[in-house]
Amino acid sequence: MKKVAIVTGGSSGIGRAVGIALAEQGFHIAVVGRTPRFVEAAVRELDSDWAPDGVRAHLGLVLDVAVEEHMQRMAAETMDEFGRIDLLVASAGVGKKAGSGRVLPYSSAALPKDEWEAVIGVNLTGTFLANRAVLPAMMAQGCGHIINICSSTTPRGLRGTPFAPAYSASKFGVVGLTESLAAEVESQGIRVQAVFPGPVDTPLVDNTRLAQPFGGAIAAENFAAAVMYLVAQPTDATIVHPHVIPFRGAFGR
Repeated sequence: MKKVAIVTGGSSGIGRAVGIALAEQGFHIAVVGRTPRFVEAAVRELDSDWAPDGVRAHLGLVLDVAVEEHMQRMAAETMDEFGRIDLLVASAGVGKKAGSGRVLPYSSAALPKDEWEAVIGVNLTGTFLANRAVLPAMMAQGCGHIINICSSTTPRGLRGTPFAPAYSASKFGVVGLTESLAAEVESQGIRVQAVFPGPVDTPLVDNTRLAQPFGGAIAAENFAAAVMYLVAQPTDATIVHPHVIPFRGAFGR
C-alpha cells in the first residue's frame, strides 16, 4: 500500500522540492497551494514523471492554510481520494503580506498591523490549522508523521532576526506548537517534528535580504533531502529540532 503525504506550500519553493522527493519514494502527494496555475503545474510535473499513464497518483488542492474551512477540506478531500494520511509536511510560509511591494526586512516601528496579522496567519495559524486537520485520520490509523518547517533565523540558530519581527515571532510560535503537539500525540503513534532551515533558494528568500548573514542559500532539492532523512527514520526514533544551514565552504568562504 502506497503512503500518502500532504504538502502545504507544495506548489513552489521548499514544498515543491519536498513533494518531488516524496514522489520519487513512491508517495501519493496532495499538493496544497493558493495559486491555481502553480498547483496545476506541480501536479502535472508529479504525474508526468512518477505516475503510470492514465493513473491519478497525485492531487492538487487550491486552498489557503490560514482559512479553517480550507484545511478541513484539505484533509477530507485527501481521505476521499486516497483513504489515508500518513504524512503532513507543513511548509507554507510567507515573509510579508501577499501583494506587498516592499522589500524585507524593515523595522517593527514600520510594520503595519495588517501585515503582522497576515504573516502570523499563514506561518503560525496556518501551521496549526493544517496540523489539527490531519490529526483525526492519523489517530484513527494509530500512526502518522507531521513535519513543520520552521526557520533557523540566524547562523547561530533560532534567534529573533532584526527587522523581521512578524516572521521571527511566527516561527518561534511554530516551535511551541510542535513541542506541545509532539508530547500530546506520541502515545498514539504520531511523530511530530520541526526542522529548521537557514535560507533556502526559494522565492521567499529572493524577496528578502535574510540570506546575507549566512553567506549563501541552500538549494531547495538539497534541503528536501534533509526532510527525507527525517521521513526515513525508523518508527522507534525521532530527531529533535535539526538545523540545516548553509555550509560556508560551499560558497567559497
